[in-house]
Amino acid sequence: MTTAPLGTSARPPAELPRVAAFDIDGTLLTRHGTITERTAAALGALAEAGVITALATGRPWPQAAWVLRRAAGLSYAVCLNGAVVMDAGAGEQIADRSMTHFEAIEAAEIARKLLPDVSLGLDMADGRHLWEHRFAPQMPADLIADLSESRVADAIAGVDGPVLTWLVHVPGMSTLDIVDELSSHMPLGTEIRPSGLDMAEIAAAGVSKSAGLEIVCQRYGIAASDVVAFGDGLNDVDMLRWAGHGVAMSNAAQMVQDAADSIAPSNEDDGVAVVVEAMLAGESWPPVPGGSTFAATSPDGGPDG
Repeated sequence: MTTAPLGTSARPPAELPRVAAFDIDGTLLTRHGTITERTAAALGALAEAGVITALATGRPWPQAAWVLRRAAGLSYAVCLNGAVVMDAGAGEQIADRSMTHFEAIEAAEIARKLLPDVSLGLDMADGRHLWEHRFAPQMPADLIADLSESRVADAIAGVDGPVLTWLVHVPGMSTLDIVDELSSHMPLGTEIRPSGLDMAEIAAAGVSKSAGLEIVCQRYGIAASDVVAFGDGLNDVDMLRWAGHGVAMSNAAQMVQDAADSIAPSNEDDGVAVVVEAMLAGESWPPVPGGSTFAATSPDGGPDG
């Protein structure tokens, strides 16, 4: 792993967190893969207030970078669910965590042995993506359009350098079932977890969104208690639990909402902007004991479902 030295950061007002982290798909983006003007403006205002803002995503860096161009002020990007951490402003990688060659090969071979219908995708540390011919899960359209992957007959045979993540897909098998089937069989130094898409992901042990955000926090001497995190996916659960205040989107699965301190309106209803605007106005922050719910209201004054 490579890391950057510690730094300093201007403190935001006391009522605001020092770091705010945002998942991309299902959180910042609408179902059409866009970020609204309201959400972009809210992120910019948060950064202007002195809060360090970061993306925390399962996407590789090139497929996350366009969000930074759309929303001013984002400072960092935790990519591939924590395997890579980027200084977004400088466009420089400040940390990475890959599996050893032995770990990567053994983990993939175990997946293939225990799940005969498995198809594999591979994220290499040098930025290459190798997908087996049968590997065809649903992915966000903008990610696919901008992703340069190479199709191969056998991804395991294509390993010729450090591996950041394996994507594990079995048609008709849920992500959690894949994780349950393989978790106790993963070799030492690796683990399997939800990827954020309709598949599981194998990475080096200890790699997670929260671990990536911890690297950002260490640069400034910031504690997890001074972090607010937003997410909607199974791969966000550890981050929501780790942060001082976790905000799940209302479009998230129940187990994700259960891991959070408060619930935002959905990504279709500018949920991130609703919460950030409330924070900037000094409303409902810091969270009250037992958690709180940030709820939008519909035109008739009732809760917005």
